[in-house]
Amino acid sequence: MQKLTRVAIAAAALGLAATGPAWAQKPMVLKGQSSHPASSNFHQVFKTWGETVEKMSGGKVKMEVLPAGAVVPAFEVFDATSRGVLEVGASPFGYILGKSLAGIPLSHGPLFGMDGVDYFGWYYDGGGMKLLEEFYRDIIKLNLVSFPVPTDYPQGLGWFKKPITSLNDLKGIKYRIYGIGAETYKRLGVSVVTLPGGEIVPAMERGVIEGSEWINCLEDKKLGLHNVAKHYYTPGMHEPVTGGQLMVNGNTWKKLGPDVQEMLKVSSVYAVTKRNAEFVRETAEACKELIAGGTQMHKTPDEILISFLNEWEKIQAEYAAKDPFYKKVIDSQKKYAELVVPFRLSWYPPYDFAGKYYWKDKVYLK
Repeated sequence: MQKLTRVAIAAAALGLAATGPAWAQKPMVLKGQSSHPASSNFHQVFKTWGETVEKMSGGKVKMEVLPAGAVVPAFEVFDATSRGVLEVGASPFGYILGKSLAGIPLSHGPLFGMDGVDYFGWYYDGGGMKLLEEFYRDIIKLNLVSFPVPTDYPQGLGWFKKPITSLNDLKGIKYRIYGIGAETYKRLGVSVVTLPGGEIVPAMERGVIEGSEWINCLEDKKLGLHNVAKHYYTPGMHEPVTGGQLMVNGNTWKKLGPDVQEMLKVSSVYAVTKRNAEFVRETAEACKELIAGGTQMHKTPDEILISFLNEWEKIQAEYAAKDPFYKKVIDSQKKYAELVVPFRLSWYPPYDFAGKYYWKDKVYLK
């Protein structure tokens, strides 16, 4: 018995010796901030990314996942992460389009018929990640390692105080939209206004604008758009995907071991997939709540959507003629889309075929 006790004590000592340094080691804390409010889906992706990395690393790596404005203004997250003011960050390319218009196809499209699933596929299977690395290194010269976040899709045309039955109706009002959507509709003769999210509802209340897009039922409900307009139109063609980025400072990345680097990469895919699944359910619930509260949901007239795509193709050709890297990105996307989109159109059953068989009476667009 005494001999067994000595063996047990020795084994325990060896176990402590093996695990003791790991217990004593302090976790690596990566300071981070997103460009979005804490309640937004995009920030929730950022939060899930941090939580997953911590679990996968056994607490070896932890992230501070602060919301917009906690350390730097929302539009400075890319630069702050590149400089090391933040070690990790989350923000969409729409916030830094002044650095390069190639941020448009790298973030939201219209993507040549691809949806969010195809867009993710292009990044990880169609050459997009190599172009993303080139974009940071050679085009906008930021010291970042980054992972794509296709989320918040698809987006609607938006909210209006009166019915919109044609492009002429849209031309007759002041319409809030930003980015490439604003440029395209402006060329179509629409009186566009660009406002940050927090100013949209007050502007609608005062009559400064009579229509506005934001994201979809869930995020628009959070903003309170249903309180200032009752007609909601979907879909839009301006942003079939909202493509953000989860990013790591380049110097910080080099200090991480290959195992932790892989955890950051894999957990980014998990965070996007998990949150997008939850977001579909949450948005579906929000749409039902809006309708119950009096919102009238309409299908966007095809004329508006086709006019948008026609004008966007002209704009895109102009950008490609001026910017070789922009052309390089859209050529890559076209090559991938030319393969997968016709395949899906040919092979996948139309979503509405079996969907309407079971749920036709519950479709709420007018």
